Amino acid sequence: MTSRRAIKLIFLLLACLLLTSHASAATIDAITFAAEPGKLFLPANEALDELKWPVARDDKGRISLLNEMEVKAGTLRILPDGTELVSTELLAQAGAQVTPPDEDGSVKVGGLFRGFVLKAGAQRVVVSLKRQVLQGWQGDRLVMQTHISSGRNGRTPAGEFHAGPFRTAMHYSSLFQNAPMPWSVQINGNIFIHGFTSVPDYPASHGCIRVPLTNGNPAKFFYEWVLSGTPVSVTKD
Repeated sequence: MTSRRAIKLIFLLLACLLLTSHASAATIDAITFAAEPGKLFLPANEALDELKWPVARDDKGRISLLNEMEVKAGTLRILPDGTELVSTELLAQAGAQVTPPDEDGSVKVGGLFRGFVLKAGAQRVVVSLKRQVLQGWQGDRLVMQTHISSGRNGRTPAGEFHAGPFRTAMHYSSLFQNAPMPWSVQINGNIFIHGFTSVPDYPASHGCIRVPLTNGNPAKFFYEWVLSGTPVSVTKD
């Protein structure tokens, strides 16, 4: 075999390995935030499993080193359940190859033999008045779940709505003595999803959907996560 033929064969083998690795790469549902447009996030553990990167954690169990890159405390986004998130931007800083988004917004993260495809699906929100639970989904990923307190005596209407257009980090009720409504997202006229200091596990509001400010602050998370226009389904189930 001549050296030229050997080189061609090597290139063909490398091309086959590259195609095989890309074809077999896992597709992971990304998480996006209204507060950080254009960025893609995913749970850190999922990224680390796919990239086979070393990780170090502090005494609280938080990531402190990512592929030998220091991660300062408080810099990672965290889901209400405590799951740490990393962005593709941070993964690139730590040494991962991140391709530009393709036509459907997907990006490839990793190298020749290790990596994954990250794709952001559509957001949707489901509120169960019967169970007093709010769920936030993105693609097939359950991003958040929290108990809520809706309007007593059926004052929260069921139906299909959308997040926004009005939203603000601090709103004051024009109907009920300027009551503070932090992390407010309008869904239907005077009906908002917002944070509140008292969120019992039964309907107790004047009509809005109260979300806790404690235990991971799901009210703030929801406000920063949900995009304006995201479908919000309020059901009697």
